[in-house]
Amino acid sequence: MTDNTEQVRRWPVLLREPLVHFILAALAVFIGWQVVSSGRADEERTIRVSSADLERLASIYTAESGSLPAGEDMVAMVNDYVRDEALAREARRLGLDEGDTIVTRRLAQKMTFMVADLARTETPDDTVLRDWYETHADRFTEPQMITFRHVFFSEDVRGASATADAEAMLARLNSGADWREAGDPFMLQRAYGDLPLREVVRLFGGEFAQSLAASPASDQWTGPVRSALGVHLVQVSANAPPRLPPFEDVKAKVLADWQDQTRREANEKAIQDIIARYKVEVEGINAE
Repeated sequence: MTDNTEQVRRWPVLLREPLVHFILAALAVFIGWQVVSSGRADEERTIRVSSADLERLASIYTAESGSLPAGEDMVAMVNDYVRDEALAREARRLGLDEGDTIVTRRLAQKMTFMVADLARTETPDDTVLRDWYETHADRFTEPQMITFRHVFFSEDVRGASATADAEAMLARLNSGADWREAGDPFMLQRAYGDLPLREVVRLFGGEFAQSLAASPASDQWTGPVRSALGVHLVQVSANAPPRLPPFEDVKAKVLADWQDQTRREANEKAIQDIIARYKVEVEGINAE
């Protein structure tokens, strides 16, 4: 009994020793870490399927199939979701995502979408929109529109005589000959109405488009005009120059254009702010 009493009396003395304090503190930290680590491990091993996830899966199914998912469809989608999530977590645990360009690009793309979703643009007043309209008038200007007919003369068929044959036909057309029966078969249309000049360039080439752009509307046939396809006689019945519509007529388009540009600039600034948080080092290149 005396020995036990003596040990009890020695406890207060031992508790005042610094080494004992250190051991007790370390033990407390260890126990606490074990509790936290266990909680984190349980959290990492938990795959939660929220109501938002279920709604998203149902929306995807409806968009793809055109009907609402049945019970077994939802079970199958949840099983697939859990399967993918488990495999993805295990892949990250093993470091399989490191150095993978596809994964990096996909995450960057998702981050870009998130930045875009966070960006909000206010509706500007008419003063801002009118200034945008005047500064970017080229975006709202209607292109030159040309209405024309043409008769085609193929150099593959006629060889060097294609131009001479066209010149001979020109006088006959202006004398009333039927243009539909003249020339050679053509792979595209032989008559176009209100065709933008850029489309003329795309279909026939720049030289042909330039010639038509400078031709006034007339009932007379002119030419020969060379294109990327051969030789043509043309009749330009309408030639409307480029036109900037009044602001009121294109206000909705101006607003959409302003919002799109403003959103792009806001997104780019947000992305640059993210990049600025990181220090970039390129091996072998002196950044100074």
